[in-house]
Amino acid sequence: MERVSEVATLAGIKGKIDEDRMCFGMGFQLDQGRSQTVYVRDSSKEGAPKIVTILSPCLTVKKGLFSGLSKERALDLLRQNENVLFARYGIWEKKSEIMVVASIDHLLDTLDPEEFKASAFHVAVAADSYERKYGKDEF
Repeated sequence: MERVSEVATLAGIKGKIDEDRMCFGMGFQLDQGRSQTVYVRDSSKEGAPKIVTILSPCLTVKKGLFSGLSKERALDLLRQNENVLFARYGIWEKKSEIMVVASIDHLLDTLDPEEFKASAFHVAVAADSYERKYGKDEF
């Protein structure tokens, strides 16, 4: 995460390494007083080049009977992927919840400050767009 922090600093972005979560976090102020938190985490596989994922949570849904992510909401995520630029929507499943995230992946060795800044901003905007659609500014 040290390299990510260096690239962020060169891009003019203030953020912080979270040692407990093993990620780098930063905040973006968006229009209409809205804000979005964006994280960077290591997504590398052993023996492969370093890959980082820039992501921002959009929605958390509890798992269980009569809850979770509906078929309609899942299809809506796929449809929205056609319209979003420089990001994608996906889900992260945890034991008791499903989290919808906007994200993009990069090779860390070739990630320059301008690309980092643009990617983090586009991910923040995509996540905020999803939150707006469902009436929340939670993240």
